[in-house]
Amino acid sequence: MEQGGYIAAAAEGLPWHGPTALDTMQKTDLAENEVRAEEHYRRSFDPALREEIKASLTAMTCALNTVDVLLADDISSSSATTLFKLRYIILHHVLSSLRKLDDQYGAGLCPRGRALLKDILDAPMSNLILQAHRGFRNTLVHYRPTRDVQERLSLDAPLYGLIDAYFPPDEARSLGDAIALHTAHLADRMSAWCDN
Repeated sequence: MEQGGYIAAAAEGLPWHGPTALDTMQKTDLAENEVRAEEHYRRSFDPALREEIKASLTAMTCALNTVDVLLADDISSSSATTLFKLRYIILHHVLSSLRKLDDQYGAGLCPRGRALLKDILDAPMSNLILQAHRGFRNTLVHYRPTRDVQERLSLDAPLYGLIDAYFPPDEARSLGDAIALHTAHLADRMSAWCDN
């Protein structure tokens, strides 16, 4: 609620034009659930994890569900690049955080939690996002591409040719669809882990 209030205050008076992703939402897409944080964190994820970590995992699950469920109905071509970038950046951040969590706490997780985390981190798309493409993530977020990448860019290419510059051709062609599917997979796995 605090985040929503902050966004509303920050966006007040901005001249919005045209439909947004929120215009595609149906009332049936939303469900109200009265849950107190302490009760939620006590039963969620893994008993070995501290409440602060469970709160972070809950935030990651919410971010994945937002781009998987709430924004998925926005099929406007003008939104496609933004949705791709959101999905990729959220996936990268979630996977990077889960890898760090696995390094520090993985051995102490219960078998089901360990299996779910392993399923997430061992997925080929997870490895693709985490291993070789930090430069792509950095360019999407805030850094300039390196000079060798800049030389390959084109104003006429989708995402200015960044995907083709960072990914092999066979992966670049299907990356958008693969990212959307992997977002849904991770959202499902994180929700299953939360309901542990």
